[in-house]
Amino acid sequence: MNDLLNHLAEHFNINPNEITFEKLLHGRREKQNVHKIRVKNEIYLLKRHEVVRAATDFGHTPFRIETHTLSMLNKGGCSVPQIVWLSEQQNAFLLSWCGDETLDTIAQKKSNTNRISTGWETQSAGWETQPLRQRILKELCKIENFFAENAAHFRPYLFQHNLEQNLRRLLEQGRSTLGYLQHLRKTAPTELQSAQLDAAWKSITGQLLDAKPTLGALDYQAHNIVIGNQQPHFIDFASIGWDWQERRLVQYFNSIGAYKEGANFNSLLNSELVEIYVEWVTQHRENCSPTEIAARVDSHHLLFYLSVIHRVLEAVAKPKRLDSKILSEAWGNLQSRFKHAISLIVEVKLSDDPFTNQIREMIAESQTE
Repeated sequence: MNDLLNHLAEHFNINPNEITFEKLLHGRREKQNVHKIRVKNEIYLLKRHEVVRAATDFGHTPFRIETHTLSMLNKGGCSVPQIVWLSEQQNAFLLSWCGDETLDTIAQKKSNTNRISTGWETQSAGWETQPLRQRILKELCKIENFFAENAAHFRPYLFQHNLEQNLRRLLEQGRSTLGYLQHLRKTAPTELQSAQLDAAWKSITGQLLDAKPTLGALDYQAHNIVIGNQQPHFIDFASIGWDWQERRLVQYFNSIGAYKEGANFNSLLNSELVEIYVEWVTQHRENCSPTEIAARVDSHHLLFYLSVIHRVLEAVAKPKRLDSKILSEAWGNLQSRFKHAISLIVEVKLSDDPFTNQIREMIAESQTE
């Protein structure tokens, strides 16, 4: 760290002791590879990559991927931090400071303050949240468009992974979790009910697998949207590649609240935001029906929380496993998390898709019997 400090001091033409470091927390845990630093009256974010091996077929490291992507997005007018200084030798770079909070931390504060379980209301205490969410959505679409227009340029920096195989695994896992929830009912499901569930899940599976993926970040979560002066900035582009934009949308707009006392899941999506997204997609990306696009968002939201429930069930069933201990530490009360994930599936309706709503109703019935 002393060597890095000397490089920074040389860049700013000051003594090293004029630079102050402050800890950055993810909930109650201290982040290890990022720091908030002060130089005179200015604040910056210092990030140092720990992984130095190549992450792409073209030999690019996470450091190269992230600095190149941030530089490109910044030049393209996208809402990302500006690179102030970088050193490949140190595997580190300095970014302009964009704000003290993330969408995740703000969502948790709003949820706790207003005691609401799903989403935010525009009449909530403090500044209105719907305009902020619309700005975030607008910037997310702008970033997608920039990646699409510069796809050939980004190709050497893409992380290669089996996207379809990963989604199929999540879908199979989701169907298994649905089976578990179905058997929580006091009365066993009839053959007809099971057949109807299979048919609904088959429709959702085909719908999601048939959709076209887009280029963008592969680490998408509410914690990676920094908010300053009610303006969003997207961070963490150390891994970019192909994925479904509806999945990015869902996970950017769902707050996990990891390592935070008393936190729980909070979905920030609503039908109005989905309508805005659908309109943008039909104008800029795909020639398909608005109903189909909205259904994909809704289905990814359902699948996301089924995956969450699966992780909770695994941790409860096998508490001594290391990953179960890590999840319990991050999420706290797993029983509360389980119940809240169920409520978000049942209460957050993002489309009129009959198959997603059929599954939503089945889950609701399993909790009321």
